[in-house]
Amino acid sequence: METLFDSPCRYMSDSELLYEIANNRKIVAETEQNDGEYDLGSLFSSLTPGRKKVAVAAIELYKRLQSRYRGQNDIRCSLDICALMQPFLWDLPNEEFWVLALNNASRLIKKVRVSVGGINQTVVDVRLVVRVLMETGATQFVAVHNHPSGNKQPSGNDKQITERLRKAAELLDIHLMDHMIIAGDTYYSFSDEGLL
Repeated sequence: METLFDSPCRYMSDSELLYEIANNRKIVAETEQNDGEYDLGSLFSSLTPGRKKVAVAAIELYKRLQSRYRGQNDIRCSLDICALMQPFLWDLPNEEFWVLALNNASRLIKKVRVSVGGINQTVVDVRLVVRVLMETGATQFVAVHNHPSGNKQPSGNDKQITERLRKAAELLDIHLMDHMIIAGDTYYSFSDEGLL
């Protein structure tokens, strides 16, 4: 029986892998762009519902396995946060807000999506975040959200919610370690910028 690691897919080019997903050379040709880059959104929109469902499931499984194999249980700095969360948030068409609940040793207890919004904002209920922290027994936490626009700079609302979360958690002796904005392949860390 062939195992996943014996699969010939490991040796295929990007174009060959795209063909395996789409089973349509025209779609692959239209999807490829300059410098060997391709638009997965365009590819996915052209797939049959069944193929699209399988492709999305495979990508989601890969993201989860990737974060597990990287040993992303310890959150020591912004690079650790980015490595854990960027695979989930970098390409979303809408904003999502996540909380990483941590213990005293900065080890991840649980990651929870607390809000899904539109293309340029999401509403965060501070009480919901505090409830997640209390239920998990967290002593510190990280807030993470994405900017689908690709602009990593925090908005006025981003700064306000950071301060509200910090103050609410502080009342319960829970430390806000960082608030990260993921924007495509880059990020902004409130902690790195000295804003926490």
